[in-house]
Amino acid sequence: MTGLEKGVVGFRELLGQSIALIAPLGAVAATLTGAAQFALGSLPLSYLIGIFGVLFWINVPYQFSRKIGSAGGFYEFTEKGIGKRFGIFTGYLYLFSYFNVITNSIIFVGGVFIPSMLSQFFGITLPSLIWIPIMLVFLGLITTLAYLGIRPSLRYSLITSIIEIALLIIFSLIIIVKAGPRNTLEPFTPTPAGGWAPVFEGMILAIFSMSGSSGAVYIAEETKNPLSDVKKAVLISFLITGVVFVLTSYAMVIGWGINNMQTFAPSGVPGLILAEKYVGPAFVAILLAFILNSFFAGSLAPLNSTSRLLYALGRDNVAPKYVSKVHEKFKSPSNAILVLGVISGAVSLVTGLIMSPFYGFLFLINMSAISLFIGHMLGDVALPFFYKKIREFNVVYHLVAPVVSFIILIFGIYYSFYPPTYPINYSAIATAVYAVGVLAFIFTRKNWSENKSKL
Repeated sequence: MTGLEKGVVGFRELLGQSIALIAPLGAVAATLTGAAQFALGSLPLSYLIGIFGVLFWINVPYQFSRKIGSAGGFYEFTEKGIGKRFGIFTGYLYLFSYFNVITNSIIFVGGVFIPSMLSQFFGITLPSLIWIPIMLVFLGLITTLAYLGIRPSLRYSLITSIIEIALLIIFSLIIIVKAGPRNTLEPFTPTPAGGWAPVFEGMILAIFSMSGSSGAVYIAEETKNPLSDVKKAVLISFLITGVVFVLTSYAMVIGWGINNMQTFAPSGVPGLILAEKYVGPAFVAILLAFILNSFFAGSLAPLNSTSRLLYALGRDNVAPKYVSKVHEKFKSPSNAILVLGVISGAVSLVTGLIMSPFYGFLFLINMSAISLFIGHMLGDVALPFFYKKIREFNVVYHLVAPVVSFIILIFGIYYSFYPPTYPINYSAIATAVYAVGVLAFIFTRKNWSENKSKL
């Protein structure tokens, strides 16, 4: 068995991975639409609060990445700060989170976006279960590209991500200009949502949609200058996409109508509807192509990150050794990629059949968000302990910032439970069951070195 190939990823490719994990156009079509289900006309407020939350959020991967470059990412960070068992727990939470980025993305493409798009613009009504083969073909393509190695996928992600951001800026500015006197600051208040609770529910998905930049930490072992490039990619990708998301969410609320937002998410493809209304059919065709591409890149990027995390867990004998195999030719964690591909297809299929694709998407994306929040909170706790150990402790960066991040995430998790809303309530329950199962797995083993052969 050989390790991952060293020094094959430069800063630009790493930036492409970070932006692709955020998937700007895909996030607008999916995550932003999901957030609008709760925040309604206050959607820009949810994103604005989310930006401040993520500013404190990314401090943790930024600070850790100055000292640690590992495929284990937050698993390695937390272990170095507060110990092996907490590191393993964090690793499995992040595994669950990024895994469900893949599941929610493929179910949304196959079961929500493509059927809604064909119905809205071409009058084509697909058979009720056609989303299944569409989803599986989509999954097969991203699994194949991930299997073939890191360089082709990251170069592809970089180019298309730049185009996506440009399209969103153009689209938003056109709507804002054409809206004229309808522009108002009301979307930055909780009034259109009916109070703060739905604003914070929307914020959960807003933070989630902007937090993808931290996924770059899992590519560190293959990066030429990991201790300098990873932290820069995390910060720059967030700053770019955060501003774009606030701009786009505002434009879409104004364009749709503040008082009509209850029909926004159920329309399935609100972004394309607005593009046709304000820009024209040619732009719709361009936007459609790049939205599909964004879903593709936005599913490929978490598969790249998750497979490397799973590989690191297997390499350290806290997951089955089988997943630590690296392909001799492509230098990818091939077994981890295949395992994740098969399981994500099965989970998406079962969830879609039980809940329907749209509610299955909301269920899966909220499971991903909640587990990500808990995992990141452990990173918040680990950061000051780590910097104390290496005698480089700074009160602002290594204590105040992670404490603020921790508090924000507590509010995010609280609003995952209250008020009980379908299917977020089931997402919270399922994530809690998973977390308890992982804890039982970890703490029933007295000594990890004694149990290596059993995994």
